[in-house]
Amino acid sequence: MKPKIAIVANQYEFAENVFHNHPASYVPQFFLDAIAKVGGLPFILPLTNPEETADYVAQFDGFLLTGGQGVSPFLYGEEPLPKMGQTSLKRDRFEINLVKSVAKTDKPLLGVCRGMQVLNVALNGKLYQNLIYRDRPQIKHMQIPTDDSQPSHYVYTQPDNFLRDIFGEKVLVNSLHQQAVKTTGDDLTVIARSSDDVVEGVWSQDKDHRFFGVQWHPEMLVDYDARNLQIFERLVKLAKAKTSV
Repeated sequence: MKPKIAIVANQYEFAENVFHNHPASYVPQFFLDAIAKVGGLPFILPLTNPEETADYVAQFDGFLLTGGQGVSPFLYGEEPLPKMGQTSLKRDRFEINLVKSVAKTDKPLLGVCRGMQVLNVALNGKLYQNLIYRDRPQIKHMQIPTDDSQPSHYVYTQPDNFLRDIFGEKVLVNSLHQQAVKTTGDDLTVIARSSDDVVEGVWSQDKDHRFFGVQWHPEMLVDYDARNLQIFERLVKLAKAKTSV
């Protein structure tokens, strides 16, 4: 049986062009396609009561947190700085509770872009509210208006982790973020960085490294570099291994 992968939805608050100004939950099709291509069954998980996340976790084999808004600094003990972008406390609280619920099981979780940042905050890490607040020279991490299905900078992998196994010592990636990991959460290890030392990959220190994340958007790069599918394949394989125990 294929493992069931729950992908947490984002939410349009005012979807005027499609839903007549009513809220709407959605997941970009890239993620659904990526999970299906590597043998998983993708499901869209709506933003509901954060206290219900344990019930959701019981129903699925693996979990995927996607991109979107910034993460509210209130959740790691700070107040908003002037250059911070849009946030959604509703989404933050649901996803953080989900991470904590998954942590009580042996199931895997992948965070992509914002999803990696949420994972970090859920495990007591902190973020740069905007990369402009890093006190050092840096490359461009928000590549818009450049085509986001094309790469924009290199990522350098650390030895002895799945990103090194997939990509070697460095790989070209796309980049669509303003926030970034500042201090890593409990039991998370940095496994990739950009040339300006921004954290681009993490994984947990348990035996299976079942929590992991990347800062770029591999789901958008599949046509450019099909190796990016292996990031999602790792999630599905870990989920399948748990269902077969």
